[in-house]
Amino acid sequence: MAYQVIARKWRPQTFDEVTGQEPITRTLRNAIEHQRLHHAYLFSGARGVGKTTSARLLAKALNCHKAKQPTPTPCRSDDPDQCSSCREIAESRSIDVQEIDAASNTGVDNVREAIIASVGIAPARDRYKVFIIDEVHMLSGAAFNALLKTLEEPPPRVVFIMATTERHKVPETILSRCQQFEFRTIATAKILERLKLIAKAEQISIPDDALREIARTGEGSMRDAQSALDQVISFAGEKITKEDVEMALGVAGADILKRIIDSIADNKPAEAIAAVDDIVMRGHDLRNFCRDLLAHFRDLLVTKVSGNEELLESAVCEPQELKRQAALFSESDLVRFFHSLAETETKLRAAAQPRYQLEIGIVKLMELRGVESISEIIQRLSALETNLGGEVSTSSSSTPSSSGGSSKTPGRANPPVSSRSAGSSFAATAVAPALESDQDERLESSSPAIEASTIDRVKGVLESQRKMLLVTALDSAQATVLEDGELRVEFTPDTRHFRDTLSKLENVKCVQEACREVTGQEIAIRILVKDPNAKDEPPSREDEARLEKQRLRESAENSPIVQQMLKTFRGEIVDVRRDREG
Repeated sequence: MAYQVIARKWRPQTFDEVTGQEPITRTLRNAIEHQRLHHAYLFSGARGVGKTTSARLLAKALNCHKAKQPTPTPCRSDDPDQCSSCREIAESRSIDVQEIDAASNTGVDNVREAIIASVGIAPARDRYKVFIIDEVHMLSGAAFNALLKTLEEPPPRVVFIMATTERHKVPETILSRCQQFEFRTIATAKILERLKLIAKAEQISIPDDALREIARTGEGSMRDAQSALDQVISFAGEKITKEDVEMALGVAGADILKRIIDSIADNKPAEAIAAVDDIVMRGHDLRNFCRDLLAHFRDLLVTKVSGNEELLESAVCEPQELKRQAALFSESDLVRFFHSLAETETKLRAAAQPRYQLEIGIVKLMELRGVESISEIIQRLSALETNLGGEVSTSSSSTPSSSGGSSKTPGRANPPVSSRSAGSSFAATAVAPALESDQDERLESSSPAIEASTIDRVKGVLESQRKMLLVTALDSAQATVLEDGELRVEFTPDTRHFRDTLSKLENVKCVQEACREVTGQEIAIRILVKDPNAKDEPPSREDEARLEKQRLRESAENSPIVQQMLKTFRGEIVDVRRDREG
């Protein structure tokens, strides 16, 4: 006898064996028992969830010869005493139950020949004449119109059962004349139970974790899971391990996903690339792996925000491992990871080198961990403004003593900058530029201008770091002054572009590091643009207001913090006003 695949051999024989569709089978059983039969049914849902099987069971229930009327328990196919009607329906050769494939009979002529021409003929032997139309959404508009009247008022003892995977393509005029049943995707746990039964009956030795991997690959489809089991049996024989399942189906196991997640959390791109190489060597499909990783990030997010294990039935890892991995990231991290990896999965479809695309996509996730949310940036700016407000009052109260000849301690190293730690580079670059404007008179300083040898040493450090652009920018400044723990770099209007280069946050950090290496102190950087040819004549009130506005705007533009915010949020300065409390 020819081999029969598992999906056909283990097709449900009764309504009770239809897995995961209990509400539908209960409704059909009750309708049969109470003789409340409708003349048209529409079964819709994903592939492999029992639509066609349920249609055949309903046809057998209507025409089973062992009962004097329709019965919810028709003959089983493995019953040697099954009636001829049930046997012929199961073998798709019953004269009174016609199965029509709408995908290959789409035209109006096919409908007229197969249905309309024969619908008026009474059943040859059975109680009901049943038309099972599979993939009914494939019929043409003209075919639907031809079927419409017959479907609404068919002759007695005629039942239509239509199945489709795309319900939205069926016209509303057809839907309104049918009882509609939406078949759900089947839970992984239910698929696993069915596979255990099949494996035991087929005398296949396979552990539960390997069966769970097979059930998970079905993605809610019983037929897909059974076909996958058939494939694994062909690959490994009667003794199957979890490794055999991963090799045969090309799925990623929990160990690979754990390696990827840990490499992202520890910022180890080399480990991630090595894991991808392992996946390639095992022969896994990279797009399938990318989808598995996407599903894993979803499971981590659900674990973090909900912890409901019922929503994690298809997860690869155990709940405790999911909790451990979820604790490594924030919710916003996981959302960013998912969206970025979804873009990578889309690019893999047409990528000439899928491996390279996946490697870059995973390394990109490590870079996304450094992105801060807008709310965090706003909180940091609020704390920075509060602290800098205290700095202004401190500096103004110390001005008289400074002008009186007393000098500040030259050994001062870390001026208070923000409420954050002194190690914060974001806060350390703030200092005076956000608040002081060009209209403020310079404090009379007892500190001398920075010596040429010192600035040369700073430039030397930058040169050793190959920061020649910063060296050129410092050389183009008209004045470089160090006083009160602050390095003031002044540019003329015609060298404003050097100011723009030096004001970038990463460049300010480089200059700060070089100054700290040379002087051993934390030095704040202030960058200005000043016109040496400005007139000293007293301006009018209108000119004062205009110049005040201009100076405030230039002060804001000179601030590295403002420049970084404009760059981050792609904004622009609309208006500048002085704080009244300041």
